[in-house]
Amino acid sequence: MDESAYDYRELVQTYIQTERKDHPHAAFEQYYARLLTLLERVFEVDFSSPPSSQGALWMLFQATVRSYVSLRTPWSNFLEAGLIVQKIEQLGPQGEKIFQLSKHIEELTQSSREAHLQLIYDLFTCVYGKRDLVVTSQDLKARGFDDLKEPQISDYWDEI
Repeated sequence: MDESAYDYRELVQTYIQTERKDHPHAAFEQYYARLLTLLERVFEVDFSSPPSSQGALWMLFQATVRSYVSLRTPWSNFLEAGLIVQKIEQLGPQGEKIFQLSKHIEELTQSSREAHLQLIYDLFTCVYGKRDLVVTSQDLKARGFDDLKEPQISDYWDEI
């Protein structure tokens, strides 16, 4: 049995998952919404009603989450890019340049993701205060939620 631990970062990650609009199936949205509801209670945080005194920081938090969720590369939406890769390889030196530039964009995007996450975590702490609590899978199960039942993309290939 895999035992997961949820700290405030995992709470924030779960919130981010609920803000995504690109889940491949409704089961993912439902799973993360249920998990978030439980984690909000445990951590005594309500993302739908942040402290009114922190309104400006909350707006920046939400904007940063939206920005984070929107980060993409030109290759992000391809499930299978074999034909594209083959065509680029046929271009010789020009193709190599395309691959190098694509790799550079991916590196910059990853760096941006990391900076976004750090800003989101820091803003969370500013809005809600420090949360040192750690919740385990067992704790969640005792509250009626089994995190081992997280949807897997392979269960939905036929539907997407």
